[in-house]
Amino acid sequence: MGKDYYDILGVSETASEGEIKKAFRTLAKKYHPDRNKGNKEAEARFKEISEAYNTLSDPKKKAEYDQLRKYGAFTGAGPGAGGFGNADFEQFFRQGSGGQGGFQTFNFGGGVDGLEDILSSLFGGGMGGMGGMGGRGRRRTAGFGPGTQGFGGGFGRRAANQPRKGANAKAGVTVSFWEAIEGATRKIRNTRTGKTYQVKIPAGIENGGKVRLAGQGSPGQFGGQNGDLIITVKVMPDQNFERKGNDVYTSVKVSFKEAILGAKKEVKTLTKTVSLNIPAGTQPCAVLRLKGLGLSVGGNAGDVYVRIDVAIPTTLTDKQRQLLEDWEE
Repeated sequence: MGKDYYDILGVSETASEGEIKKAFRTLAKKYHPDRNKGNKEAEARFKEISEAYNTLSDPKKKAEYDQLRKYGAFTGAGPGAGGFGNADFEQFFRQGSGGQGGFQTFNFGGGVDGLEDILSSLFGGGMGGMGGMGGRGRRRTAGFGPGTQGFGGGFGRRAANQPRKGANAKAGVTVSFWEAIEGATRKIRNTRTGKTYQVKIPAGIENGGKVRLAGQGSPGQFGGQNGDLIITVKVMPDQNFERKGNDVYTSVKVSFKEAILGAKKEVKTLTKTVSLNIPAGTQPCAVLRLKGLGLSVGGNAGDVYVRIDVAIPTTLTDKQRQLLEDWEE
């Protein structure tokens, strides 16, 4: 049989956020395992009302639950329609709510903000210390919460309610080649909560590099640390430069005459313009190195590699043609 979360909390389908929270507080206080030692029915009831609140207090989860419930998946009155039956909505939601496909926005996985705060205010300490009123040495209860599978076998198992770090959240940002070289700041938004973050992109970051915002992921459980927000940086290509580690690759065009006789050509690097000596007889696609003029990250300066593109003339004067024809190799 499916679960009717409204019936479990004793609220109507039109109940406000405040009414849902109030109902949960009342029931949590009544059925909390610390007040019902050894009562398996109270333990199961407490887990059930926590699961119900975890869904109905989250607008997105609630909307998806209501949609499924509309088609009979979670009616509690009999076998669910469409084959859901005894469905676990929390597991269904986690599988169906992956991160956004694009950059600059993201969704957290994990539980509902505020559930731990409510329980903490009711029982005098975080979820990591709910063994006894205020955590004064009484036997601890096994854990529950977003992402867990219930109470882990009952009371007395310390491992079940040890502090657990929350899951990491993931996001992505796109920056230009020069923003990656010089550093930049990006704003990203959590599409579920609406919260925005200022992300500092460090100078010298490479394509695929990561930026970590500590403690900005999913909430920890039982007093554990929050997870982190890990941001993957996508660097757009530049038309003049290519980067490989701290080395930078570019090119310069020289004429047929310059390649044969040699010349001086101005070449732009990341920080300045330098004069490059083109030796006489330089071959097309030859690569010359400007040592130490690449990117400097961590005190290690790379080099600039300059590919020589020789422009072969497409038309010749009669004199030029005659000179080439008289040329003896």
